[in-house]
Amino acid sequence: MKSKYSVILLFFIVSLTGIFASCGKDRWELYYPQTRHSIWIDSVMRENYLWNDELLDEDDLTSSYFLQSINFLAKVRSADDKVSYVDTACSVPIMNPGFELALNQITDSSYIALVTYVEPRSSAATAGIQRGEWIIAMDGNELTSTILEELVKGESHILSIGSHMTIITEEEEEQDVVVYNRDVELPASTGFFPDALPVVNVVNDHVGYMLYNDIADENRQKVAAASRSLANSGITDMVLDLRFAATGDLQGLQYLASIMAPASALGTKMATTQYAESRQAENSMPFLSANELSDGVNLNLETLYVLTSSETAGPAEMLINCLKTVMNVVIIGQRTKGITLACESFRDYTSDQLLRLAVCELSDANGEASYAGSGFTPDYSADSLSPVEGIQPFGSPQENLFAIALELIENEQ
Repeated sequence: MKSKYSVILLFFIVSLTGIFASCGKDRWELYYPQTRHSIWIDSVMRENYLWNDELLDEDDLTSSYFLQSINFLAKVRSADDKVSYVDTACSVPIMNPGFELALNQITDSSYIALVTYVEPRSSAATAGIQRGEWIIAMDGNELTSTILEELVKGESHILSIGSHMTIITEEEEEQDVVVYNRDVELPASTGFFPDALPVVNVVNDHVGYMLYNDIADENRQKVAAASRSLANSGITDMVLDLRFAATGDLQGLQYLASIMAPASALGTKMATTQYAESRQAENSMPFLSANELSDGVNLNLETLYVLTSSETAGPAEMLINCLKTVMNVVIIGQRTKGITLACESFRDYTSDQLLRLAVCELSDANGEASYAGSGFTPDYSADSLSPVEGIQPFGSPQENLFAIALELIENEQ
């Protein structure tokens, strides 16, 4: 059956190619509703893409324009490009409960699930489920592979929630256990938009904390609001959590870096950029001036503590690299990915699609990017999931990585 459909699809593409070849491009208007998304991506890439000299001629892409935009980009982008993508989250809701789970096998067929991340505004957040809690049953049934498949579909369920405890056995030995805590009603997911700035917190009256996932210019107002809140709290130290930061663009990077940098760095060179030869662009990018920050506030930091994971990539790594030339950056967590390609965001307002396109390679003010390919090695290596009692909500002083940062800060006082 699959072979049959493949033949039909191939015939359809060959037939379309024949139509265009015999009738010329005057027939394009008939097919524009089916091709306009891919044609728009192609036009943006020809003007801005770092590898635009490798793109095929338009005539050679006739059949490819009928692909969905995500598939079209995957087909035409360079083999060296691991960062460009079409963001459909801006128009397509995510239909799942909004949490990430780590499974712990109890028997041959049953599990309990540790909640390692909860998306703000999701059904899981609405139910009051928190990072570090355990799901031990669903609708009164133990978690099996089949039950877990049902759990992540975004439907309504009753979840039995447990918490971790350490007990002393009769043999006077410590034993880790998960004990039942409560039942919660998980509402059906109605779709939600990922929140790029889920957590801002102030601890010990002087330590600011911010978890930031998508370093994009479209989130500028959220970053500005966070900077005002932190500045008004009178913080003297800052912990920036980039464990889940793997997306973003140049403008978002420039704005966040200008918030975190020392005031003396504003207006000076922040980074060195290398664009495609056909694009006329400056070869440097400055930190924004105080006026250019608009509603945002420069925090005038001397040291920035950054929490990382193996998922930390791209704009988050570039932020670390650029700030290292003007301030002390202390990395806590795991080695990052090592991506130096920088994206810009392009929006197709007719379809509300967002194209994150690799437009340049980014290095620091001195033209260096020693982390390329290998990532940043943390100054303090740590696993955010160990020990298990330290898997706390983000921003909690007892959370594994944040606790290390707080200890380092307090020792500096």
